[in-house]
Amino acid sequence: MTALIVILIILAVLFLIGMIRLGGRLKYGEAGFYVHILAGPVKLQVLPAPPRKPGKEKPKKEKKPKPEKPKKPKPEGKPGTLRRVWSVLPRILDAVGALKRKIRIDDIDLTLIWGGSDPASIAIGYGRANAALGALWPLVENNFKVKRRSFDIQMDYGRTEPAVEVTAAFTITLGQILTLALWHGGRVLIQWVRSGRPARPAAKQTKQEAKG
Repeated sequence: MTALIVILIILAVLFLIGMIRLGGRLKYGEAGFYVHILAGPVKLQVLPAPPRKPGKEKPKKEKKPKPEKPKKPKPEGKPGTLRRVWSVLPRILDAVGALKRKIRIDDIDLTLIWGGSDPASIAIGYGRANAALGALWPLVENNFKVKRRSFDIQMDYGRTEPAVEVTAAFTITLGQILTLALWHGGRVLIQWVRSGRPARPAAKQTKQEAKG
């Protein structure tokens, strides 16, 4: 009974770990471009890089040039790297498609204030921006799960140029990443190993075919 309880606790812990969401948050606006990595409740800034703490810099050691090793001749009949990559490309595309379907857009906020040189150009730009958003957004919704969205497009006759601010966060669970890595990664690896085998020599012609 104790062993069963321990197993259930371990499974529950693994399930909770697998539900941790990993992803990123992007923000672009007049203040600049910001990128954060999300790991559950933890948020780490990647761009712009946070300032480093002052410390003593160690002198860099000069690297000695390594002698070039002679290239081994490629065995006859063995496919090249490009051909092998081409053979596993369908598997990689399947993995990308499965990953895309698992990614969730937690929130996306778009604020666009259209300005211009004159009222006519502002009105035209405003209309084009709405039309572009109406054409592109269905593509996003058809390919990703969107939890929350907010769009705000305005006109400002006092501005001489448009201003845009976009914030988007996307995540995927750790369990989904591991499942996709094991399933699709294994298939890609198997296909890669198979593609590296030398091609079989063509069957020799029979004497009758040679005479003919």
